[in-house]
Amino acid sequence: MQDGCWPFHLFGANFATESEAKKFVFEQWEPEPPESVSEAEYISWEDRNPTWRLAEELGFSMDSDFVELAGTPQDVIAQIRSQSERALVSSRVGEFTHFIMVGSNAIWGDRRSTSTQVEPLVRLPESTATITYLGLFN
Repeated sequence: MQDGCWPFHLFGANFATESEAKKFVFEQWEPEPPESVSEAEYISWEDRNPTWRLAEELGFSMDSDFVELAGTPQDVIAQIRSQSERALVSSRVGEFTHFIMVGSNAIWGDRRSTSTQVEPLVRLPESTATITYLGLFN
């Protein structure tokens, strides 16, 4: 990444508001219970949190530190090294209200795998009911 271009998976999506987009793209936490709750109630809260619709729909274990909701299509294009990849994104900007960038290093486990062993990823992300996979860039 010497030239400042990081490898990332790009998704396009259509959300009614920025708030709706953020609720999908980023982890969501319920308020932490007060110290007066029982240990069982606290453990239940831990088990429910966080929820993360993006990771759930994709079916991967992911690191949220490497997920970005792009401010504008130009923000995405500026981070792409290849002219042909830039042109591809430019040709599709009118189709989506939001773009989601997921670093290639953010995806570390396939929740669809039946193996109990840590294994390298064998499938690429794909489109879901909510987001459209546009490809791996850089």
